[in-house]
Amino acid sequence: MKITTLAIRRRIATAVITLALVVLGIYSFVLLPVNFLPDITYPLIKVHIYWRGATPEEISTNIADPVEQQMAMVDNLDYLESSSIEGMYTLLANFKYGVKVDVAYQDALAAMARVARKLPKDIDPPLVFKADPSQLPVVQLTISSDTWDLTKLRTWTENWLQYQLQAVPGVAGTDIVGGLKREIRVHLDPNAIEKFNLTLPAVMKRLQEENIEQFGGRVTVGRREFIARTLGEYRSLEDIRNVVLANGGAGKIFLKDVARVEDSHEEVRVITRLGGKAAIKLSVLKQADANTVEVARAVSKRIKELTPALPAGVKLGMVENQADYVTAALNGVRNAAVEAAVLVILIIYLFLGSWRHVWVLLLALPITLILNFGLMKLGDFSLNIFSLGGLVVAIGVVLDNSIVVLENITRLRQEHPEEEGAALAERGTLEVGPAILAATLSFLALFLPFLLVPGLTSLLFRELILVIAGVFLVSLALAVTLTPMLTAIVVGREKGGHKESRFLRWFKTVTAAYGRVLEQSLRHRRLVLAGFVLVLVGALVLFPWLGSEFLPRMDDGRVMVKVKLPTGASLAETNKLLSMVEE
Repeated sequence: MKITTLAIRRRIATAVITLALVVLGIYSFVLLPVNFLPDITYPLIKVHIYWRGATPEEISTNIADPVEQQMAMVDNLDYLESSSIEGMYTLLANFKYGVKVDVAYQDALAAMARVARKLPKDIDPPLVFKADPSQLPVVQLTISSDTWDLTKLRTWTENWLQYQLQAVPGVAGTDIVGGLKREIRVHLDPNAIEKFNLTLPAVMKRLQEENIEQFGGRVTVGRREFIARTLGEYRSLEDIRNVVLANGGAGKIFLKDVARVEDSHEEVRVITRLGGKAAIKLSVLKQADANTVEVARAVSKRIKELTPALPAGVKLGMVENQADYVTAALNGVRNAAVEAAVLVILIIYLFLGSWRHVWVLLLALPITLILNFGLMKLGDFSLNIFSLGGLVVAIGVVLDNSIVVLENITRLRQEHPEEEGAALAERGTLEVGPAILAATLSFLALFLPFLLVPGLTSLLFRELILVIAGVFLVSLALAVTLTPMLTAIVVGREKGGHKESRFLRWFKTVTAAYGRVLEQSLRHRRLVLAGFVLVLVGALVLFPWLGSEFLPRMDDGRVMVKVKLPTGASLAETNKLLSMVEE
């Protein structure tokens, strides 16, 4: 291999290039985002349509049917899932894997535009968005107060607190649940409506007409130009009460003549409590390409900065911080990697019996991992449990190529003590080069086909498989360049090789015992084969009892209780039951 010859004869150049790549790898490691799971983008489009006051039957007939008929004609659609509950319709459009999510999104928008004219006029504008698993809350906090009511607390959260948190770098948005959302209610008097010969649609129309603020043109005065606007939005309850509905024979008819106007809140459909006390939950969502840990820590820091400025009696409580879970999971994987590396080095020393040889491999191990971080950055990967899991899987065999090269060069040194170390290193690498290349390609052939598996499996395990492949390719490159170069230096200083270690002498005894067992097995082949057949049959019988699951269960220290009540159960009944569960 010409590259091996160059690496051995140009030691300084080899060292400088390796050092430069290591620096780039460390720099890439610093830039890698940290997340719990890899970035998974699959073609799932969500549609939400709100129709206040509508029953599930009305939503199913007037919204679900026309929307699903139109969406069913979209190209590359796999299947649809929908739910119709009081006041809301939800549709999940699952496209075939391989379809670009942006294309699916545009097709869904076009379908919704075509069906818009068939939908009821009083619905809210349909919400169409791409499903993004990374849009899970990175921080969830509660807002409570001993002095404010839930309406005032919700209004303050919407108008001030959420914007303070949305300004944090990496935050995509916030989601507020609970509390009481302010609502101005108009209670019409049926007798007064009939007395003044008014109708409900006419009253609604007048309320909408009077609550308009729009551009009114431009006015030029001398050299200056002014923009005119109609200031028609309601500023107070009195503005609403004084809306003129009609001009009767006895004069103007105001809204206050036929209705009672009050400052209230929307109908309660969600209840949020913390420690048995009513509260508001605010979830902070991160941007898709943002670092989960950094965003969570930045939000936590911002909350601490805002605490002194909170109104009297208002309290913020952190109930969930994804940084804690991600850090704990990644630390567990990191510790496993360190333990694996220590065990690998220890075992290598026991078999090689020379710390000089161990140092050659001890340099190759971290360099391989560091260079792989550069490949991860090029592949737009992140540090997550799958990519780090790939590193852990590869650590056990990442030094195989270097061990083969090192051991062969050491053998040649013992057989030819008079030759120079550089010549021995070059010849030893050339002898085993084709073998380690074939072994590496064979190992990659075991993993790479998983990338061809359609569906979520390929998306989820893609980083793990490619990280393993990257580690093996880097290890192969180092085995034919850096390892022979360092080994040439080591064996060049040895005279007649090194003495056989006590462990190797013991291992030879074990090998001899194994040889005797193998000899007996060959003499009783039928009995051995029958035993293995019995073991195989037993394994096949027990295999169905093992069970299977897509991902292993994880214990993140939380307990979640889900209670399902019979269809039609009221919110009050649900609240009563859950209060008992809390106690």
